[in-house]
Amino acid sequence: MIAYGLGAVSNSTKTRGLATFLMIFYNQVMGLPAAWVGLGTALALIFDALVDPVVGQLSDNTRSRLGRRHPYMYAAAAPVAILFFLIWNPPTGLEPLALFGYMMACLLSIRLFDTFFELPSSALIPELVEDYDRRTVLISIRTLCSVVGGLLMMVFAYQVALREMPDGSGGVLAKDGYFSYAMAGATVIFTTILISSAATHRFIPWLRQAPPDRRSGREHLGDIFSTLRNRAFFTIVGSGSLVFLVSGVTGGLTLYITLFFWELTQAQIATIVTFNAVGGLIGASLASPISRAIGKKEAAVLGYILGAVAELTPYFARLAGVMPENGDPRVFYIVASGAFVTMTSWAMTGVFLTALIADVVEDNAVRIGRRTEGLLFAADSLFKKIGSSGGPAIAGLILSASAFPIGAKPGEVDPQVLRDLMMIYIPTLIAIYTVSISLMAAYNIDRRKHEDNVRCLREAEAAGGGEGPPS
Repeated sequence: MIAYGLGAVSNSTKTRGLATFLMIFYNQVMGLPAAWVGLGTALALIFDALVDPVVGQLSDNTRSRLGRRHPYMYAAAAPVAILFFLIWNPPTGLEPLALFGYMMACLLSIRLFDTFFELPSSALIPELVEDYDRRTVLISIRTLCSVVGGLLMMVFAYQVALREMPDGSGGVLAKDGYFSYAMAGATVIFTTILISSAATHRFIPWLRQAPPDRRSGREHLGDIFSTLRNRAFFTIVGSGSLVFLVSGVTGGLTLYITLFFWELTQAQIATIVTFNAVGGLIGASLASPISRAIGKKEAAVLGYILGAVAELTPYFARLAGVMPENGDPRVFYIVASGAFVTMTSWAMTGVFLTALIADVVEDNAVRIGRRTEGLLFAADSLFKKIGSSGGPAIAGLILSASAFPIGAKPGEVDPQVLRDLMMIYIPTLIAIYTVSISLMAAYNIDRRKHEDNVRCLREAEAAGGGEGPPS
């Protein structure tokens, strides 16, 4: 289970790297306008989202010696690693339009090949474990690996590869350190994909094989539309899409806010990332016992609200004039505490978002008479990526609307620019949080309904003479 979970480190390394550094690297280091970077990231995510249903359907219906999922998982390792390295090492001397084209080529390619691992790997979850609580344990391990692995890569970036020197050289605003960061990230991606794929390889004989599919294209479309009409799927995917939208916005602006609004040093930012890694570990560990106590949906809503409050409180304190001035050590402790609570709460919520989608698999199979794990996770991924595609675009628009300068230095940005930035950013977050939490609260599959769905499917398989699902 741990080796399988390590596969999530690949995606979190790529996702956190792009979310945290892409905007500031191509905007502040390479000189592209922020709106260009935001638009390019949004277009790449939309492309990625459109690819997901194709990969999901391929994965559901592939018949091979390696089963439905593993051919794609193994094939993704080298391309994703190579492309992650290339995106942080553009050729020198490119004109802005050519540099934008290079960035787009790398973004489109890395997202395409990452889908070939992430979707089939996620679709294994309902096949490996079907018990309501043990499924949460497996997803907790996977989430724990994702959160902690991704945050440790951030610690490596801030403390080693992109470390700011005592004389002020280096750091995230200097190009030189991105080479070693890219090399380390590519190595982690390649290694963890292979470990996860190999760890689940021995289960291939027990995983479900794709049945002969003689259905028409209209029947395939019927599966898709039936899935979209599932209330549980609609509500949790809608909520998750908005979670990813928030993640895209905050990811694109995190370094701008910590460096320029709070004026923290890179050493302090690295410490916050370390605290976040601990918070992610705690949050993922708490998911299983809390879900047993109060249920997955209730725990997800609780974690989401706590995380939102913890994130917003320091901003409100500064705008209300009760936050200490920048440079006061208390600023770091307040911001770090808020980030820790946010990461702990949202790591727990992230477990439940995946677990709740996994529980839709059986619910949908009862409704349409066919298991479509790949299609469900592809559709989930599609809508989340469409949602997250708006994040970088919104971040770029916020930076443009607030007239944030290129080549800015901490402590030298006009305070009115920073205030304008936050006066747009905070209401945007609140609006998204409100809708997302409301959708999550409307999810309607609980423990009893899930167990009824599993029992119904077992009875149908037994009546058809087939084997029951693996335990």
